Amino acid sequence: MAEEAAIVTGKSSGEKTGIKRIIANTGWLLGGKGFGGVLSLFYLAILTRTLGVEGFGQFALITATAQAIALVVTFQTWQVVIRFGARYLKGSENRQKFGRLVGLCTLLDLAGALAGCLLAFVAVRWLAPLFGWDEALAQNALFFALAMLLAIKSTPTGILRVENRFDLAAYAEAIIPIVRLIGTLIVWYYHPTILNFLIVWALSEIVHAIGYWLLAAWQSPDILSVRHIPQARQAVRENQGLGEFLWVSNLGSTFAGFSQNIALLTVGYFVGPTAAGLYRLASQLSVAMTKISALLSRAIFAEVNLIRAQQGPEAMATLFRKATRMLFITGGTVILVVLVIGQPAIYYMSGSEFLPAYPFLILLAAAASIDLAGAIYEPTLLSGSGARTALILRAITAALFVIILALGLHFFGAMGAAGAMLIAAIIRLLLFGNAARRNLANG
Repeated sequence: MAEEAAIVTGKSSGEKTGIKRIIANTGWLLGGKGFGGVLSLFYLAILTRTLGVEGFGQFALITATAQAIALVVTFQTWQVVIRFGARYLKGSENRQKFGRLVGLCTLLDLAGALAGCLLAFVAVRWLAPLFGWDEALAQNALFFALAMLLAIKSTPTGILRVENRFDLAAYAEAIIPIVRLIGTLIVWYYHPTILNFLIVWALSEIVHAIGYWLLAAWQSPDILSVRHIPQARQAVRENQGLGEFLWVSNLGSTFAGFSQNIALLTVGYFVGPTAAGLYRLASQLSVAMTKISALLSRAIFAEVNLIRAQQGPEAMATLFRKATRMLFITGGTVILVVLVIGQPAIYYMSGSEFLPAYPFLILLAAAASIDLAGAIYEPTLLSGSGARTALILRAITAALFVIILALGLHFFGAMGAAGAMLIAAIIRLLLFGNAARRNLANG
């Protein structure tokens, strides 16, 4: 019993669990993403100074369109791999089941990518006149969307996280900024156009995906064997509730990513590409400065599933309390950092032309910090019986966000869109926090 208690509280001298493993795994992710964050400041500086506010706005609208399409059609199979694979990590028979689960997820990834390609043809044709894209720019947008959709990496991402190989994931995450920085320097020197920058971004996504698959295959060759793919249907029978969780998690992720992309696209449509460029730069910087939010969320999702599967609800409650305190302190610290260095960062990176992006940065960074404070709430719901509750809450917050966004744009323009992000983050924190606590109380 003493040993079990030590494991729950993270005081074991052996394997890290709970808060210690979340911090360790976040450290690995932060190593890859932090390295990437530093490099991103260089290639983002080149991009903004080369294209200007309007050109950068068009570039941002194209990339946001591709991301929005991917959110609609891409299954979040990495969550499925973690949620159901956590029970299959040990034992030859369990590993066979794990392999069949991965085979099913791989097929779902391929199906989502193909569906996305078909949707991209329709979406780009429809959006081109709304954003003032000529034929060449529309073709560029379609090319980038197809490349991003075919750069499948969700399933191998889940494998590395559930196998607790966040170190390998960190190496994979470093691929994108390295390729983008090298490619951006080459394009900047020879022929800096939107098309050439898009080619660099597309290439980084493709190489990133290849890297994830190679690392996952090296880590778990038995799991990624092609012999499991014909047995994919068996995985549905072996994992009760998989179908419901798949749709719920996919729709939930769509709603989660909906706000950021729809805000940018509506700013581009109603206000124009210049405002979209300012908004996008602020969004990119807020993401870079609050990167720890997404990284902690990923580490937490893996850890809560492992704790719930291997140690039970009491250990989950202990983890929840400790993580909540840690996240609120971290979120408060992050927003203070943004307030201090945000404006100088914009000026020295992109020039005075982009200084009007600073108010956007404050609002978006505050929203991201609030999301960081509640980063354990949704993983807690998804790890247990609260997946449907999480989806309902995501739908409610998405609907409220659309209403607030419309009002904000009408009265305050692009600044209203950033304000809508902040209000939606506060609503999300309150709703998910209450639901997560009730879920824990019910075991």
